[in-house]
Amino acid sequence: MGKVLVVVERFFPEDFLVNDLVAEWMRQGIDVEVLTQVPSYPFDRIYTGYRNRRLQTTYEDLGASSAEARNAGGPIVPVHRVGTVFGYNRSVGRKILNYLHFGWRTFWWAVWHGRRYERVFIYHTAALTMAMAALPMRRLWRRPVAIWTQDLWPDAVWGFGFRPSRLRGWALNRFVRLVYSRCTRIAVSCPGYVARIREICGREAEFIPQWEPDLPSGKDREPAGRPAGSDRGPGQPLVFMFAGNLGVPQNLENDIAGFLRAALPDAELWIVGGGVLHDALVEKYGTPDGAHPIRFWGRQPRVEMPRWFAQADALIISLTDAYRLTLPGKFQSYLKTGKPLLGFISGATRFFIEGEGVPGASLGEGAGRLGWTAAPDNVDAIAAAYRKMADSVRKGEGRLFGDRARKLSSSLFDRAALIGQLRDLAGA
Repeated sequence: MGKVLVVVERFFPEDFLVNDLVAEWMRQGIDVEVLTQVPSYPFDRIYTGYRNRRLQTTYEDLGASSAEARNAGGPIVPVHRVGTVFGYNRSVGRKILNYLHFGWRTFWWAVWHGRRYERVFIYHTAALTMAMAALPMRRLWRRPVAIWTQDLWPDAVWGFGFRPSRLRGWALNRFVRLVYSRCTRIAVSCPGYVARIREICGREAEFIPQWEPDLPSGKDREPAGRPAGSDRGPGQPLVFMFAGNLGVPQNLENDIAGFLRAALPDAELWIVGGGVLHDALVEKYGTPDGAHPIRFWGRQPRVEMPRWFAQADALIISLTDAYRLTLPGKFQSYLKTGKPLLGFISGATRFFIEGEGVPGASLGEGAGRLGWTAAPDNVDAIAAAYRKMADSVRKGEGRLFGDRARKLSSSLFDRAALIGQLRDLAGA
């Protein structure tokens, strides 16, 4: 079994699912090295203990990023890092420059060092330019390259806000076809991507969804960071919770507008997370004394999230309609909590929440509705969904929704099975 190079834009100590994947592969005896960049996300500043050099190698103890290995110590992985272009949270231009910089640097790194590896696994999130290392690894070194795509180009480019045009569409489609033509195997995290990749580049892709890493239970434990006096007890308001990145694709303005229009006197909307829109949303909707029914709690560590989820009566998942093909990783995280779901989203995720099947993903026995949904651009429908969920929770139907969510999590999104499928994909 040869050495595997994992190419990924973000890696430990940044908190992403790839940390769990690499740690598990190494515990299974696979020889892994990682090609990534200097850690800075989501703060747009370098992490303590690192330097923004053009190229460096660090050795990371992944026991600190894996719940089941945290106390025993974890595998040590060599991590080759290229530099980062800062300012990406403040400027779209700097963000694009950082994407291009990573692709360019890792391309040339693969030219000079790719021969050492027997195979390549590309963990693709965000810009597809991060996969440019696939070109020399396949063409120059003749190594098998597998890619697991979680953000589909060119659709994600339009979803980010760039206006489609004939020239842009032509250029992006050419680039997408070039990258995928250098991949021996392709997998996608969303069932809707399979047909789209076939349409764009004539390649077949496998559906392998994300999973939720094993984390401590959040029952009967108060989240760190909650202010004194915020404990919930009998008679306390219902809590609808959004947790995750606060950006344009998450459509939070409509989520908040719908909650306010629902006018539920016994409910609060909790927003747990950070991102480029955090400060603007807090300024518009937050209040210093917490009297407003919308509460902002900031970004929390992944290991703390089960404690936060335990405080919610329902969890919100939302994306603009531009991401209708996407099955976000947050969905799997939510399922594992056993909480009812509010889906202000289109496409596969909405079908899952409504208890309907999607091509390539059987729901199994006992499937059914997991909560309520609404079109992401319809504020009145969002308000109605909040009211329906409040009524369902009061009637005890929320527990049924949550039980179905847990069953779906254990059947379709089983961690061990999915990590094994990705191992087969990579040929490791």
